[in-house]
Amino acid sequence: MPLRRHPVQRAIAAALVAAGLVLLGLSHVRYGLAAQSGSVMLSILPLLFAGLLLGRRGLWATAAAYLAILLLGAWADLQHQVPNADEWREIASHLLQPVLANAIVALILDRLILKSDVAARRNRELTLICRQLELEIRDKEASQAQLLQSQRIDALGKLASNVAHDFNNLLGVVLGFAQRGLGHRGIDEETRHCLQRIEAATRRGRGLTSKLLTLARNDAAVRETFDANEVLRELQPVLHSIAGPGVETRAALCGDAAWIRMDRAEFEAAVLNLAKNAVDAMPGGGRLALATEIQGEAVHVRLEDTGHGMSAQTRARIFEPFFTTKPRERGSGIGLAMVHRIVTEAGGTIDCDSAPGAGTRFVVRLPLQIVPSDRAAA
Repeated sequence: MPLRRHPVQRAIAAALVAAGLVLLGLSHVRYGLAAQSGSVMLSILPLLFAGLLLGRRGLWATAAAYLAILLLGAWADLQHQVPNADEWREIASHLLQPVLANAIVALILDRLILKSDVAARRNRELTLICRQLELEIRDKEASQAQLLQSQRIDALGKLASNVAHDFNNLLGVVLGFAQRGLGHRGIDEETRHCLQRIEAATRRGRGLTSKLLTLARNDAAVRETFDANEVLRELQPVLHSIAGPGVETRAALCGDAAWIRMDRAEFEAAVLNLAKNAVDAMPGGGRLALATEIQGEAVHVRLEDTGHGMSAQTRARIFEPFFTTKPRERGSGIGLAMVHRIVTEAGGTIDCDSAPGAGTRFVVRLPLQIVPSDRAAA
């Protein structure tokens, strides 16, 4: 197969073949064609080099040049004497023998090069087909994995629907006792405050379980435009309860209203889920910081903790359904997948920045909405 990978190699090969042809030409002009009759094999070398190194074009160009050299040799023989009929036949014999030999060699090399080119082309085609098959196999494997995950999520949704229904009934009992306690006269302010917080948390829990039932039934989300800062302020008592005494919570909400449009219950569930993961990453205590800011046409909600952090391999998979690094009894692997789905369906993005021993920071970016007409009038 000819050299085709580097222009310098082809230039060197062409120079070597040209040098060989020049030497043959000088020899034929000086000594004539008859003196070269014993060196037919030597004259074939330029053809071999041209065929192997320069390809079919170089091969036939060399053959044509060698034919011209043979004619020069015959002309040189004619210059030495005036030939008679026998000498004409001898010159023709000396000319015909190398012409036929080189023509045969050139034809053989041409067929070999052609077959080599065809084989190389088929090899490239087969390689391309193999790569396409590999991609198709990967796509089918990914589709099969997605189908299995969808089936698992569907089964989990049915299970969660039953659990949420029963848990909602239990929350109704808790709410009833909390309201009954608030109805008693003579309770001190501290007890009343605790009962009020129990009532508020229970109502929020019932709202979340109702939303879970809605998700299990594949109902459409109830989207509304609201101030993210207002909702986050209302969630502060719940965040303090999730954090516990060992985790310090800080909130730095921007002064301007951060209007977003999405399902309010889903927004609360996403924030509480991120907060719960942050607290789980700080078993020995730490700090949980919540902040909002408006940048351009987006509302940024940032949650940052001082926990143990994550490796790059773990960070790349945290939004996969059922992927978790927690023990089986503490994590299901659907929380962050649910958060990613909620944010994405609201037209936003969520990014994670983490490193082992350096804590974790989640940044949720949601489209900034215009002020609702009813709130603008107020």
